[in-house]
Amino acid sequence: MVKKYLPWQGILLIFLGLFFLRNWMLPMVSDDIPYAFIWDGDDRGNLLDGVGMRQRITSFGDIIVSQWSHYMTWGGRILGIGLTQLFAWQGKELFNILNTLVFGGLMLLVFRMGTGLSLRQMNRTYMLWLAFCFWFLLPDPFLTTLWMCGSCVFLWMGMLEFLFLLPFALKYWRPDFWNQPPIWAVPLMALSGLCAGWSVETGAAATGLITLLALWHFKRQHELQPWMVAGFICLCLGGIMLVEAPGEMVRLELQRQFEYNPGLPADMYWTPLMFRINFWECFWPVTKLWLPLVLLIGIYLRQLPQGQRWNKVTKFQAVMVTGALGVMLVMMFVPVAPARAGFFSTVAVIAASLSALKELLPSLKVFYSQYKGACHMVLASCLALGLLTAGLLCYVEWDVRQQWLSRIDYINAHKEQELVVVHQIDVLPLADELCEHWSCVTWNTDVLAWGSDLEPRPEGSHNLMYAQYYGWKKVITDGEDRRVE
Repeated sequence: MVKKYLPWQGILLIFLGLFFLRNWMLPMVSDDIPYAFIWDGDDRGNLLDGVGMRQRITSFGDIIVSQWSHYMTWGGRILGIGLTQLFAWQGKELFNILNTLVFGGLMLLVFRMGTGLSLRQMNRTYMLWLAFCFWFLLPDPFLTTLWMCGSCVFLWMGMLEFLFLLPFALKYWRPDFWNQPPIWAVPLMALSGLCAGWSVETGAAATGLITLLALWHFKRQHELQPWMVAGFICLCLGGIMLVEAPGEMVRLELQRQFEYNPGLPADMYWTPLMFRINFWECFWPVTKLWLPLVLLIGIYLRQLPQGQRWNKVTKFQAVMVTGALGVMLVMMFVPVAPARAGFFSTVAVIAASLSALKELLPSLKVFYSQYKGACHMVLASCLALGLLTAGLLCYVEWDVRQQWLSRIDYINAHKEQELVVVHQIDVLPLADELCEHWSCVTWNTDVLAWGSDLEPRPEGSHNLMYAQYYGWKKVITDGEDRRVE
């Protein structure tokens, strides 16, 4: 199908090398810095304006104390935020390496889930499709896979969720899988389910719906096993621990009182304005990226005979798409729903598209042999587009990195001053153009304005936390508040 210039492993290494480079160019930003300190729930936490003095994390014990306070006064994402605090303490260099491995691991995991094949059966076509999907189709990839806090919450938790689903998928594709489950299957799936449920709300919800449909299928086939039930029960328990965290209601009240949101004030929740904003800022930006995935599934369905369109493959696709779409519909009713909430849903649809690709491979090989020239042109165009966008993204991120490091040098040179005024970080105009027509794929003005850059307000939480982190007094930016709409 693909001309043999590189083995699939070479394609993966090149892709991950670029991903690592982008990780390296991205400094600790936004919530990464506040989470380097022990969470002080008695003083409204670390993320709201006017934050007071905080104590740096220096041990695992500090992370445990911090996460207990965070759970009781802010939210239940203790796994993702706990990882963020671990890397904020140990240093971003460790994160850059491990994050690259997790990103590649998720790609391989999705391949196994979507096809039921072993890695020995991976080929260039599968890998190129995965690279295309993970490069162009993930929602807000800058915030879900590169930014340290966002990656720990979405990418790393997605890995946990798909690891939990993998045994169900393998059992579905290969009925002989775990015919006599090992003695450790039940405790392993119980722990895996607890972690998957206690991950992030949207991913846990979609995982729960997919697992419920899987249990229904296996029960009808008289193949229901104890490890499946144990995993689902613990998944539900983890989900309860996540969404019923005492801090959830505390956070909502604090955000109502102290967070600035001119686009959707609290008294406009669950009004037509909220649903319109959620559609244009969450539902549509995510689901429009599914079109190539759904197209591939549609091509597979179309070539099936009329009476054979409800088969093992299409059932798998229906379950994955149902779980993905169900969560996106629920997000329409959630105030201030961001597009990054669709991360798990998109990866689930990618898995569904791989099942279609597997079935289409024989006919694609025939098509390739007949139209080699056209196939080479399409492949060359896709690779050229990938290289072009990679170059543009790296150009933008290198420019911002240089501004960031120069700012730190400048502040260090003037750190004896009571107040240091620095210029705001500015992105190249092409960055805003890229993100407007694609997704949040790199730095842009909105990302900088809403938490990633320092602010012209002395009481801004990120200003105060950055000053504490680097040992400065007070720092602000010049110019106007870029959050004003």
